[in-house]
Amino acid sequence: MKRKWDENALPPGKDSSGKGGRQMKNRDSGDAVQSAYLLEYGRRRIRVYADTFQNLAQIFAEDREEGADAEELSCRTQEERQERAVLFLHKSLAKERKLFAGNLKEMADMMNRAAQESVRFIRLGSRRQRRLVRGLAGEGLTAREIYLVQRGSGRMELSVLLSAKASRGRGVRTAEEAAGCLSVLLDMRLVSAKRNPFFIGEEPVCYFFEEEPEYVWLTGTARAVKETETVSGDNFAFFEAGDARLVLALSDGMGSGGDACRDSEAVMDMAESMLEAGLGAQMTVGLMNSALSGEGSAQSLPTLDLCCLDLYEGECVFLKAGAAASFIKRGSAVERIAGAGLPLGACAGTPSQPVKRGVSDGDYIIMLTDGMTEGWPGGDGEKQIETLLSGMNGISPSEMAGILLRFAVEQRGGRIRDDMTVLCAGIWEKKTE
Repeated sequence: MKRKWDENALPPGKDSSGKGGRQMKNRDSGDAVQSAYLLEYGRRRIRVYADTFQNLAQIFAEDREEGADAEELSCRTQEERQERAVLFLHKSLAKERKLFAGNLKEMADMMNRAAQESVRFIRLGSRRQRRLVRGLAGEGLTAREIYLVQRGSGRMELSVLLSAKASRGRGVRTAEEAAGCLSVLLDMRLVSAKRNPFFIGEEPVCYFFEEEPEYVWLTGTARAVKETETVSGDNFAFFEAGDARLVLALSDGMGSGGDACRDSEAVMDMAESMLEAGLGAQMTVGLMNSALSGEGSAQSLPTLDLCCLDLYEGECVFLKAGAAASFIKRGSAVERIAGAGLPLGACAGTPSQPVKRGVSDGDYIIMLTDGMTEGWPGGDGEKQIETLLSGMNGISPSEMAGILLRFAVEQRGGRIRDDMTVLCAGIWEKKTE
């Protein structure tokens, strides 16, 4: 049945002025751009999570086929082996079900938080947008679809569809150069988002620029290998993860030498992969603890020491799994963050409790392995480290780390009985020029 239109009615999308069609088209175009941005934003997050779990699956799959020790098995009768195998199977299945249920809950929580994230579009005025387009054109860049985006945290982000004009007189344009130009034009300190392509090509690509963090940082390290070994069982990492979080990570493998090094290195790889994907520190520690508990081995119990610093707000979170104490130095005052918890894999389902502290301009964060403070003839090594730190002033993180290591070695008469590692990070407010 054909539908009849009233002859006096206007066609869909038209008003009596004849402008309705254009208004509808502009509105539809704006909606389409916003929808495309939201889709790309969601896809980015999901891709990162998917890549992370793929990497973790590969890490967990490595060296998982080792059986019981052949000499031990040869000493048992066939009946004993069968009884032990049945009992071990039942216990393993129950443990695996519990771990798997916990991991599923963690993943569900993570996805729910991602789904709840919101963004708000703020369209620039026509005059301001023309100024931006002209300014970028002067740098050899073509800009379209410029939006300010306010994220759920309240921080601003700029979305721009950018391409570069081919020119003999200009070199290849970079996202960092575009960020500098946009900062001047908008009177807003912007930096290129971490996952932007580095170079700007001739094909238009959507680039994201974020507000510059309030704090800058410098780091320093010092380490010594156990005198009977050639490689340290400690591993560490400094990196920025998601929303301008500085992460200090330190792991002490059980024992020393190559095996301990491989264990702590695997812990660092997993921690960096998950934190860079945007997972929270507590979820990261929980997932790693569950994964290592599932191995059922008491021969490998690495520690994990994490400090995640929000470079916008100046708040840091410490999480420890069998790790030694850490310190925050503010002037001559030093606060000790006591070590806590069991090493990773020692007990499934035991979450590490976070310790939150604020930091300000000129503060230092110090993290170390237990080899730095154990076995001192003078008594409490952590207390002596605290006293030494209180008297240090006006030095770089590298100098601080070196002084602490030398002091620890001197307390043991020059002997290095265990691997020693110390990490230092100095935090300063970024000065506005």
